[in-house]
Amino acid sequence: MLSLSILGTAVLAGCGQEQAEQKSEGTPQPAPAKVVDTTPVTLKFAVHLPITEEFKQLYIEPVTKKYPHITLELLSASSFKAYDELIASGQVPDLYISFNGNMPGLKERSINMDMKPLFQKNQVDLNRFEQNYLDDIQYAATEKGELYGLPIETGFHALYYNKDIFDKFGAPYPKDGMTMEDALELAKKVTRVDNGVQYRGWDVGNIVRLAQPLGLEYMDRKTEKAITSSEGWKRVFELGKQIYSIPGNEPSKDSNKNGLNGFVKDRTVAMMNETSKFSQLKEAEGLNWDVVQIPFFKDRPNIYGNSTVYMVGAVPTTKHMDQVFQVIEVLTSDEVQMNVSKSGRISPLKSEAVRKAFGQGDPSLKDKNIAGIVKSKPVKYPIYLNREIAEPLTTKKFDVFLKGPDDVNTVLKELDEEINKATATIGK
Repeated sequence: MLSLSILGTAVLAGCGQEQAEQKSEGTPQPAPAKVVDTTPVTLKFAVHLPITEEFKQLYIEPVTKKYPHITLELLSASSFKAYDELIASGQVPDLYISFNGNMPGLKERSINMDMKPLFQKNQVDLNRFEQNYLDDIQYAATEKGELYGLPIETGFHALYYNKDIFDKFGAPYPKDGMTMEDALELAKKVTRVDNGVQYRGWDVGNIVRLAQPLGLEYMDRKTEKAITSSEGWKRVFELGKQIYSIPGNEPSKDSNKNGLNGFVKDRTVAMMNETSKFSQLKEAEGLNWDVVQIPFFKDRPNIYGNSTVYMVGAVPTTKHMDQVFQVIEVLTSDEVQMNVSKSGRISPLKSEAVRKAFGQGDPSLKDKNIAGIVKSKPVKYPIYLNREIAEPLTTKKFDVFLKGPDDVNTVLKELDEEINKATATIGK
């Protein structure tokens, strides 16, 4: 549990003099008793995660049970537009759950704050958390190391596959420990037409996700110039073209046949690179699926892309910081985090017991290879410059490269120029 001594304390009348006398005699003193302010309070809680019954059971009910005087008013906030609307209507939240990639935008809106001084002052034990997840919160947006909150769960990357498609074509199932090249060769075996239906062997999502394990950035932070013509981006563009140049494996013009839709609904995608999608797969009745470790680059073994770190933080304007800390205490407690892990969500705690409990509380995951998921670790989160501009341009440029005859060096040089042009006037 966190040691959150910022919470209000009360010392019994007269004990100060007695403590002073005992101290003079060298007698060790117990910590002063803490008295929790139980005045009823309602906290506005902005939440990026889907507010499902499972979410409420994992995070809200434990708060209500331990601190019945705290009422959490849940506000769905999965976009910056949602925050803008809350601010405009005077409903500025007291605390929030968001993910590390949103920290720059929330900082612009004065929603987050550097909580590191408060954590240090109040002896919050940060050593309970895996350091890479704290780093992802601190460095996703800045090099100054602000810690905007504490992680409560993280997304993961995995390779999901449809067992029926592999059975249909007599191909071996994917396995843990595959390289990109291994997955590419396997995809060729299950990219086929059968009874007029085109089956696609491997959908990697998009070129941006494929690039993430290499920690590639779009722009140099010192020169503020594009760097997508690098050898790293060349390698990724060429790999992506290899995957989608398998005859029949190119992305369909019908979006219902691509990605998660193609896997869950159309059921013509044999393998799919995706993040945490257990909830969608549970609802896919009759889908015979399993999961393995995400394929990795040979020189980056057991490394996947950017980790989506969901974290809870205080809004600096809250008038109820003590109660906000009480909520943070509960959400990051061993008890809650054990249940987070059991539900099939990755807990950020170092606890070996919590880690081993991953997915053990969900009967629908009983026969799935969920242990393979945690064999990989996330890449160190890059510090992106102008990501909101450069990333869409990169995705569009890969589509041009995929369909056209131009060589990769020409395409990436053009991408550099487009990014530089699009970002040239920012801040001027």
